[in-house]
Amino acid sequence: MATYSVDVERRDYFRVDVALPVAYWRETDHVQPKLDLMPVNISGSGMRLVAERPMAVGDTVSLRIGLPSGVVPAQAKVVRVQGQPETGSSVSMQFTAIGNHDQERLLEYMFAA
Repeated sequence: MATYSVDVERRDYFRVDVALPVAYWRETDHVQPKLDLMPVNISGSGMRLVAERPMAVGDTVSLRIGLPSGVVPAQAKVVRVQGQPETGSSVSMQFTAIGNHDQERLLEYMFAA
């Protein structure tokens, strides 16, 4: 069972801290990595994770998010980067392309977690 915490905020979607299998890559990476379990802060509109590769604000990122109901594909734009790439940067992303059905599956998972 996932361990999580819920932040109460004034946002369109609530956020959940949870460990999920995630793969992420920039368009310039030319490689689609495998899903790796990692801690993320996720909502219906975006996510934050610690990136092992350098990312910059404005980068377009492709994502695969593993849920018990299947993999959710999405695209996102990097909106904030904090920390140093050498130690892992906290990267905040806003979803720019996610299917309605996939977003519903993500929200259902968050409510059930």
